[in-house]
Amino acid sequence: MQPPRLALALALVAGACTDVQLGLIGAGRPARPAGCTVDLRPAERTLPEADFTDVAAGTISCFGGRPRCLEEIRKRACAVGADVVYAFSESEGGGFTNIEARYAARQPP
Repeated sequence: MQPPRLALALALVAGACTDVQLGLIGAGRPARPAGCTVDLRPAERTLPEADFTDVAAGTISCFGGRPRCLEEIRKRACAVGADVVYAFSESEGGGFTNIEARYAARQPP
């Protein structure tokens, strides 16, 4: 007996709860330690160029709501060497939360 298609589809979605489409900008930076501190600034559209350099941009799609996406954003920010994630564009659909954002690193003093 085969499981109903809907149950199978839900099991597949639950197992693959995050989709990451992140592109690096420029030469790239070294990764920061896992669990690093990341400043989230969802409403800011720009950052002062003298203080920050964009290092990545992209979209995180999560099954499980906004908190799950924010957790994944922080994780990815550390991996690309970012200190700040800003300029969020958020949407929801089909049980997924989608957050498009820019990732930036502080300029050295």
